[in-house]
Amino acid sequence: MKFSTVSNIGKVRSKNQDYFGNTKIDDYDFFIVADGMGGYKGGEIASKLATKYFVDFIENNKILDFASIVDFQETALKFANKKVYECSQTEQEYANMGTTVVCVCLDYKNMTYHVTHIGDSRAYIYTEGNLQQITRDHSLVNDLVDSGSITKSEAEHFVNKNTITRAVGVSETLKPESRSFDMHDGDIVLLVTDGLTNEVTDEEIESIVAQNDNADDISANLVDLAIKKGGHDNITVTTILI
Repeated sequence: MKFSTVSNIGKVRSKNQDYFGNTKIDDYDFFIVADGMGGYKGGEIASKLATKYFVDFIENNKILDFASIVDFQETALKFANKKVYECSQTEQEYANMGTTVVCVCLDYKNMTYHVTHIGDSRAYIYTEGNLQQITRDHSLVNDLVDSGSITKSEAEHFVNKNTITRAVGVSETLKPESRSFDMHDGDIVLLVTDGLTNEVTDEEIESIVAQNDNADDISANLVDLAIKKGGHDNITVTTILI
């Protein structure tokens, strides 16, 4: 396994409110990417705290004490949510802060990926020449499409397209979403913030991944393309080569 993360402030923002981390426990690798929100300082703090406490929980608890890897990973994220929420309640300047999160456990023992997410940061898997988005954005526009209120084509131009419906740290309780997938040699996993996906299409992502076999090149080229196409937000890409 090889991996690379590139994070860039973009061309518009004054701060980079994205954050990322990783850790290894026995036969498992864990990765996390977070995209903060909530004012000038709040978003930066929220993403850092969520990442820190997620990694701390993973490193200081035993997987065997949990019902499953998914339970372990979701509990780690709930622990991070508790810490971010507590900070937002006690520090006035951080009130209403929160962060999206996407994380993945590479379970080598069972050759499986376990993906957990909150918000609109995404995970993709490139396998056998095809790119697949494996998370569903927790967003207002997706809820409206699912309810039949608007069509997918209308969603592309929806005025509140970037309004998310779930985030870490905005309430005491958290409802993460998780999925597990088979792992194959040669797979490429991407964890990305919406600074990438708001600028770059899935077809463009797939093309860059297909043309590069180096994790550093994939991450850097994706970030560069997002900047070239506007760079309106912070951009973070973690690329994992199996």
